[in-house]
Amino acid sequence: MFKKITQFCFVAMVGTVAAQQSSVVFPAESTWSYSDDGSDLGSTWTAPSFNDGAWASGQAQLGYGDGDETTTLSYGPDAQNKFQTTYFRADFSVSALPTVDEELVLFLKRDDGAIVYINGTEVHRVNMPSGAVDYTTYANGTVGGSDESTYFETVIDATSLVVGNNVIAVEIHQADPSSSDISFDLELAYREIIPLVAPVDCSDELDALHISKFTSVMPSVQPDSLRIPSTHTFQMLIQHGEPYTDATQGNTGDNFDFTGYVPINGSSHQGYLSLNHEMGSFPAAGVSMMDIQFDSTLHIWNITNNQPVDFAPVQGTGRNCSGAVTPWGTIITAEETLPTSDANGDGYQDIGWLVEIDPATASVVDHDGDGAPEKLFKLGRMSHENCVVSEDRKTVYFGNDQNPGYVFKFVADVEEDLSAGTLYVLKLDGPLDNATTGTWVGIPNFTPTDCNNVLSYASAVGGTNFDKIEDVEINPVSGQIYFTSKSSSRVYRFTDNGSTVADAMVFVGNSDWIYVIETADGLVEEQWRGGVDNLTFDDEGNLYVIQDGGRNHIWMVPTCHTQTNPAVKMFAVTPAGCEPTGMTFSPDFKFMFVSMQHPSSGNTTQMIDATGTPVVFDKESCIVIARKEYLGPDAMYISPASVENQAPVEEPVIFPNPTSGNVTIQINANAQGAAVVHVYNMVGSNVRILSQGLNAGTNNINVEMGNLPSGVYTAVVTVGNQRFTQKIVKR
Repeated sequence: MFKKITQFCFVAMVGTVAAQQSSVVFPAESTWSYSDDGSDLGSTWTAPSFNDGAWASGQAQLGYGDGDETTTLSYGPDAQNKFQTTYFRADFSVSALPTVDEELVLFLKRDDGAIVYINGTEVHRVNMPSGAVDYTTYANGTVGGSDESTYFETVIDATSLVVGNNVIAVEIHQADPSSSDISFDLELAYREIIPLVAPVDCSDELDALHISKFTSVMPSVQPDSLRIPSTHTFQMLIQHGEPYTDATQGNTGDNFDFTGYVPINGSSHQGYLSLNHEMGSFPAAGVSMMDIQFDSTLHIWNITNNQPVDFAPVQGTGRNCSGAVTPWGTIITAEETLPTSDANGDGYQDIGWLVEIDPATASVVDHDGDGAPEKLFKLGRMSHENCVVSEDRKTVYFGNDQNPGYVFKFVADVEEDLSAGTLYVLKLDGPLDNATTGTWVGIPNFTPTDCNNVLSYASAVGGTNFDKIEDVEINPVSGQIYFTSKSSSRVYRFTDNGSTVADAMVFVGNSDWIYVIETADGLVEEQWRGGVDNLTFDDEGNLYVIQDGGRNHIWMVPTCHTQTNPAVKMFAVTPAGCEPTGMTFSPDFKFMFVSMQHPSSGNTTQMIDATGTPVVFDKESCIVIARKEYLGPDAMYISPASVENQAPVEEPVIFPNPTSGNVTIQINANAQGAAVVHVYNMVGSNVRILSQGLNAGTNNINVEMGNLPSGVYTAVVTVGNQRFTQKIVKR
């Protein structure tokens, strides 16, 4: 389920949970005593008995640098070496403690890190290192954007409260000495406890080995390592600064973004990996193109060649953000920046386009065959984030990552040739939040001037402004178009009927919505927050939503999700500082390629990846994620080429079933071969992996179930390129 944050006096959010009653214990915008002189206060300052009579006082919000402070604090004499820590204390009285049906909720605005104490006991820590801290400790990372003005909700332990007078103490820490601002305010309230309702579960419809079959990870602020489901693993493919194969070409660039896997002849274990570098301008901006192969013996990926794409023939490139893999096996990279220049005098501005790349040659495509490559001018100049090409090989959807943010459609004249065609902008039939239908309105793209100014034309015909379109994708199951609005943190969708659209709606999101997530440790609530960025679908129609903002999570939204009956899951909590970016899949959807952009250089935790190598997410990182059955030392993956001639078998028989102990899986084979058995529990965790050679005739595979809890299990039996799924009931 979801709920919206309850409306308190300090924040005007849309809607409330009417049935959830609350009472304010300590209001926002209260008066605080504070110490802002950079002093070392040791550890006694949180105690109720501490004397803060010499401290200054003022009303919240307290801070500096944002212009919205009621009380302005000092940061010291040096703007480039500001005090790391500022301390706050306030008294408040309660006449009664929360009942068994109530919880104590903290609403905290903090920039950057904070630790909160009640009567000397720590009750909440956010964006701060674990363990002991002092007045020289920096926060884990910078808080920016809407997070600077958001009151984040946390249920805290109420046992530290007493009837009568209480003292609340807070320390706010900067992330670095030159940080431009800090902000602080909070509110405490008792709130009626409403039991959480588990999200809708449609995982029974999935193959037990599918990449989207997992139990959600526990959402949190970013640690300094990657947190993915226990059923999955990852391999570090490349990090910033690693040399190109030809050392004379330099090193792999910075700011990893779109991570596009292009199969060779449809292969899921041999292809090209295109990696965008979201820097300002050429030559820092650009794309690295890698040849990549899967080792079916070691079950790991190898990069056999890495080289930069040559953009010099097209006057360079700029801020290569996300992109697309076309159905015909090319890469489209998106230029997000709009500098003014026309170096070759062709009438087109040099930067601000979609650019098609041949991965085999690592060069920009020459569309007209005149020996001079060109960018995709007819799709228009704007702040491109990505595009998506339909399976009709002619239709392209994309948006403008600015305000105004319009949704565009381009229909090519010829399949697989995007150098000429008709351009449209979406105009809804009414206000943004109410209209469900709309029309595609044609806009001119005939001349260089037209192409340079498509945003002006879109405005002139009344294109609907969704405000910062970050990504547009096509659901492979329904064919509907999905796109993000970063400013509202929503994912919209609609059905394209040709000249019109229907069924326009918000599919998931709104920054203030809270979803209930089912983790291995139980049900938890997580606010969606801001920064919805890239989208990716798997073959089942599950939507992966990648956030650049909020807590930079990777969410997964199953096909059965609706806003009234939510089913969202948490796929990944990313390392500190990271913006996850540019996800794509292999054609068999066993392997997910994704990058971690600008992780904190202070990350130190070593993780062992699928190759057995210790890795640290302390620089730009490109990784591949898969279930453990397919990647790493425990993988049982058999490549299609090795089993294509294996004789088929009949449906296996499992007995006894139900069982209180072992089961036997009986397979009748026509010839010699091999079988792999995986047994999964109801949350998708792999509890048994067995492999056995098969002889012609009857074969029995024994599976020990006696020490497993009672319940329903799924057995997946793979023989060659056949796969059988059956239920096992354990009494």
